Amino acid sequence: MPKFDLIAFDLDGTVYVDHAKYIRPRVIRAFETAHEAGVMLSVASGRPVGMLGASLVDAPWLDWNITVNGACVSSARDGRVLSARMMPVSQVRAVVEAVRSLGGTAGRGGWSLFAPNISGFDRELNREKFASRGTGDGDRTNFSFVENALAGGQDVAEIPSIDEALDELDTDVYKVGCMLDTVEQTQAAIDLLSASDAVGGLELACVGPTELEITRAGVSKGSALSILCERLGIDEGRVVAFGDSGNDVTFGESACTFVAMGNATPEIKAIADDICPPDTEDGVAVWLEQNLL
Repeated sequence: MPKFDLIAFDLDGTVYVDHAKYIRPRVIRAFETAHEAGVMLSVASGRPVGMLGASLVDAPWLDWNITVNGACVSSARDGRVLSARMMPVSQVRAVVEAVRSLGGTAGRGGWSLFAPNISGFDRELNREKFASRGTGDGDRTNFSFVENALAGGQDVAEIPSIDEALDELDTDVYKVGCMLDTVEQTQAAIDLLSASDAVGGLELACVGPTELEITRAGVSKGSALSILCERLGIDEGRVVAFGDSGNDVTFGESACTFVAMGNATPEIKAIADDICPPDTEDGVAVWLEQNLL
């Protein structure tokens, strides 16, 4: 009998290696073995469903999607939404204005927006900041992020600006992202957003030295995992979750077994129940082969 009823896994840095948009064969075999033994599997990603990648969306062993940092929980089989926890547009506008109040270049560009009908990256983020950062594979030095994503079959768009996108939006927002220019500017934004009453309650995830992901207060991968377990009648103690960085930290607040990747940040390793080999060594598969049954 398997020791777990549910496996939750992050993507980039966990099962996606070096920005690849596919899962390596050994990890797939481990997931297939788990599924055949009756274990359910759920992705747990900051991405929306449209950016998960076709190879994952079509995987017969995937049961559930925890997406946009836990703002949406849905069935991988039929798209049925179990939970949607969103920010009103007014709250997103308050966040944008708060970041801009820091002065200089803060918040003038570098925004991303995720809602039921849009996954958008503003022009500066898409064509300037992503290109200057690069990915190690050279793609973004030649093509914009959106162009690459579209080439990979992902459902994304370039938006002129966060303001214009919000003006046209007719729905609430799952998540907003902001890439700032310096570590100091990013920390100033975190401090301001954490303390400001004007923006309402927020959940902040720092997913890179200058990258913030922002959701409604209490909305995280860890809390979404708890919601999924409650709906499925699963004891969280019989769940294992794998992650490597900032938006995975709330798995440590769950009763699940939290396994950090060998390539995880020090913060994640410090709160994890166990550490597996890095993503480049198929760490998720190695751990499951040793601990699932």
